[in-house]
Amino acid sequence: MKSFDNTPIACSLTTPELRDREAKLLAQFKSAIVEAGELQEGYTFRLPGDGKWITLVAELIVAERECCPFLTFELAALPNKGPLIVRVIGPPGAKDFVKTVLWKPTASSQPSWRTRRQLESTEGKVRRKTDRQRCGHDIREEAKASL
Repeated sequence: MKSFDNTPIACSLTTPELRDREAKLLAQFKSAIVEAGELQEGYTFRLPGDGKWITLVAELIVAERECCPFLTFELAALPNKGPLIVRVIGPPGAKDFVKTVLWKPTASSQPSWRTRRQLESTEGKVRRKTDRQRCGHDIREEAKASL
């Protein structure tokens, strides 16, 4: 796995490029945030599970990976067309950058804020349920194969 310890925490976009990104892609992302939470190394965002938001998040990840290679993005689409969970983390010092670029709530559109423990509890329940379903499926498949 590639190490990013020496990657500077800075966006490579010019000021006009950043303003254009903020006016379009980042504004759409921020407007879709239903809930946000602070993590030790970054932030987690919950968005609606509609297909248009999956497309938007994928587009955002592709764009941000080009100009901000120090960030790590994780996208989870919860079962039954549930919400999207987007985790954005990075090396020490990246957390403030993520907050500035991706999480600037306005007074009219402030999603609820949850602590890391609350989010991990919710996500852990989903993960455990998914793991049980996956394990149950694997066990059934193995049982069929052994017959």
